[in-house]
Amino acid sequence: MRSIDNRAALLAAARACLRDKGYARTTARDVATAAGVSLAAIGYHFGSKEALLDAALVDALRDWGDVLESIGAADLGASPGGRFRAVWQRVMASVADDRALWAVQLELVAAAARDPERATALAADNAHARTALAELFGVPGAQGALVQMLLLGAVSRVLLDPADTVGADELLEQVSALAALAA
Repeated sequence: MRSIDNRAALLAAARACLRDKGYARTTARDVATAAGVSLAAIGYHFGSKEALLDAALVDALRDWGDVLESIGAADLGASPGGRFRAVWQRVMASVADDRALWAVQLELVAAAARDPERATALAADNAHARTALAELFGVPGAQGALVQMLLLGAVSRVLLDPADTVGADELLEQVSALAALAA
């Protein structure tokens, strides 16, 4: 029973450390101290600090996925445009509520550029995210990639300046203007 408690304590401590310090600045000692366990417990339960932090991030993203499911289940308007606007507004509000989670995700994307194994794992997660975003926003699958790009760009803006939020109407107006250039 204690072993299961230690594992759960490590995951909870790792999530807190990720939010407080980010991925690169979190040490194994930070997590072990916060969890009230020995450093060896990290190796025993997860194999490495990186595996623990990755598991903690997946756990946090699963919680965010639950938020997205509740957004998708809500009555979001009959028209595709109305649904897009409502979902965008709610997703951006959830980003504002958990800026630290998004900062860690972008930190990992940057780190993956120098780590082919991590890049492969993130690419698989990215493909799943595109599909989920397409379903959430009610757009065809191929447009899920565009929604993902727009969302990551908007998140980057908000992380740099919390007042620089992109509203759904502004976004759709700018995308329409850009599409008109291609016509």
